[in-house]
Amino acid sequence: MMNKIVPFKSNYKTIRKIETTAFYFLLSAAVIIGILWLAPKLNLNTSIKSFLFPFKEFVKSLSYVSMIGYLGLSIIAKILFKDAEKNKRDDLIDNSFGTSYSNENSSGYYNNEEMPFGIKKLALNSYESSFHTENTLKRMLYKMSLKVLLFAIPFSLSIFTSGGENIVRLLFEISIPIILLLQLITTIVFFNSIKNLNERFKIELINIGKSTLEIKDYSKLLIPVMEYYNIKSWANINLDEKIFEKHNTEISEKWLNRKGNLGIE
Repeated sequence: MMNKIVPFKSNYKTIRKIETTAFYFLLSAAVIIGILWLAPKLNLNTSIKSFLFPFKEFVKSLSYVSMIGYLGLSIIAKILFKDAEKNKRDDLIDNSFGTSYSNENSSGYYNNEEMPFGIKKLALNSYESSFHTENTLKRMLYKMSLKVLLFAIPFSLSIFTSGGENIVRLLFEISIPIILLLQLITTIVFFNSIKNLNERFKIELINIGKSTLEIKDYSKLLIPVMEYYNIKSWANINLDEKIFEKHNTEISEKWLNRKGNLGIE
């Protein structure tokens, strides 16, 4: 059995570490904001309130740091993700055409080694990647929806009960739920686009089958390939590693069945 080598995997691991740290900043901000909202509503006596008052400003400052940390790390992760995707595309070209654009090539990453180099292999490799993306995104949507719902609660409570007492803080608190909601909407659009694109991959590859490619076939295969990477670049979403690893074997088996039904082997 061929050993699996994925040289660009370390790039994605670095991004996931940053995203995990950003998540903990977000969690800290949500907890602190929840505490700041709840504290005035507790029936505490005057002495306890006087004792806790000096800590209030410190906790507020901590919430600012947490929100800024989340926003800053999220931006860094997005920038690094672009670079990681470029390395992955270079490897895709090498695997599909037998070139050497990457410093180190993957091995066993794609399940299409029996295919000769060329446009058809590029389309098949891209279809396999798109197939995994669709099935991973489908499982991510529930987790992301739950995340948006849970984190929206403390921020919304604070926003709608603050009375605009601090416009800077209000802007921070409004921005984070909006960003989370936009991420969810982007993921939904990403998933639906990939799902539709995979149908086009399937139809074009079935129609071509084992026949020798003609010039007119190049555009039929290159258009969905370019569309896939255009959609990925637009969405700029890193797939959830835990979900990907947990379901990778199952999705790979589905892919091999799908590939067998294409009639191109």
